[in-house]
Amino acid sequence: MINRRLQKFNFFFEFFEKSSMLPFYESITNNTNGGIVINTNSEEIGRNKNKVSVVNFIPPYLDAKINIQSSPYRAFQVKPRTGFIMDLSPFSNADDYLKSHLGSKNRRNILSRLKRLETCFDITYKSYFGEIEKVEYDFLFGEFERMISNRFEQRGDEHVGFQRWDDYKESVYDLIRNKRASLFVIYDQNKPIVINLNYHYQNILDIAIPSYDIDYFKFGLGQTALVKQLEWCFQNNYVRVDLRWGELAYKRLWCNAIMKYKCDIVYNKNIPTSILLAFFISKGVNMKRALEDRKMWPINLKFLFNGKDNENSGKHVDEVAVARFEELEALPSQEEIRILDVNKEEFRFLRNHVYNFQYAKNEHTGNIGVYSINTEKMSYIIQGKSKLQKLIL
Repeated sequence: MINRRLQKFNFFFEFFEKSSMLPFYESITNNTNGGIVINTNSEEIGRNKNKVSVVNFIPPYLDAKINIQSSPYRAFQVKPRTGFIMDLSPFSNADDYLKSHLGSKNRRNILSRLKRLETCFDITYKSYFGEIEKVEYDFLFGEFERMISNRFEQRGDEHVGFQRWDDYKESVYDLIRNKRASLFVIYDQNKPIVINLNYHYQNILDIAIPSYDIDYFKFGLGQTALVKQLEWCFQNNYVRVDLRWGELAYKRLWCNAIMKYKCDIVYNKNIPTSILLAFFISKGVNMKRALEDRKMWPINLKFLFNGKDNENSGKHVDEVAVARFEELEALPSQEEIRILDVNKEEFRFLRNHVYNFQYAKNEHTGNIGVYSINTEKMSYIIQGKSKLQKLIL
């Protein structure tokens, strides 16, 4: 009975991803620059008059205004979710932000990995924002899906974005061309190894879905991507980077504005039962959050929220094949070994080990040779410019 009286919305999905405003809002104000966008949604507001609408994930830097003069709608506002935001306004460039917020040790480690990545591979960075060829878009989205699938298969989990994947594939191309979305890509030569889907609104960047090639895990690709996207933001006068909700260690590290997202529980003031229902929902949400903060709440009220609560997701589990390593003095004779191309799919299982070797030895791809040993099953040799290593799986 309650479910029939409720409708649920995710503000991020509606506003950032669909470029749409819910009909009971008159306007949205961007508090970072005072910009106001007026609602032109032609949907009949009367369709919502008998419903209580739970609008989740309204970011703290936006104000969604209900016109209380000409509509019967009012809202109880609660703040049940923590949002992770980078406020760039006090800083002059990306390095200034890193020095000030992350501290010298974290900054040094992140930039060291970035340099190691660029030393070991032929790395380029590209942001597709405003234009992209359809062929390239289709290719990148295929790689994007593959990266996410591999990452979450490794974790034994399913990415919540796959529930709406067809919507993403269909909508993002036009949003990129209209500068409402972008794909940020890091390439190793012509191979994408990082793809981040972002949404844009005025001076705000929303990093919606980040992904990376798990074979390059040692190089900290997620951190490198954030450095490069920060640089892009400063170059293009963006003042907020939103990493959305979800309690993850890297968000705590990077974000200097950890704030509560707002949730509006919208009701019709002329319907007493709607007022009561909205009131009790608001109190229930506040109670749930208070108990969760004290680690005392065992139940997830999914009926109030869109999608899964992934606040504890995202922990990396490095599940590459168990391996032993031996240092070698010399390469065996050509008759004893066979050269392999790890770019071929059949030898994909070796890539992580090869890239880890490159990371440890600071070796560029052009100096790497990979061999199988003819007389030993599942034994391989990784050759660098000055080092040899035997790999036994």
